[in-house]
Amino acid sequence: ETHCRGAITNGVTQDEIRAIIHVIGIYCGVPQALEYFRVARKVLNEQQTD
Repeated sequence: ETHCRGAITNGVTQDEIRAIIHVIGIYCGVPQALEYFRVARKVLNEQQTD
């Protein structure tokens, strides 16, 4: 969550986060990509409510 928040703070877009998740799936495996997707969705939802 910390890295995702930091990325958003530094200007990374939602589309760029999606692309990062795809790369994670390729290099680290689908389970890791699914976990990051869950974390990114939580962080992005928090950002929208602020």
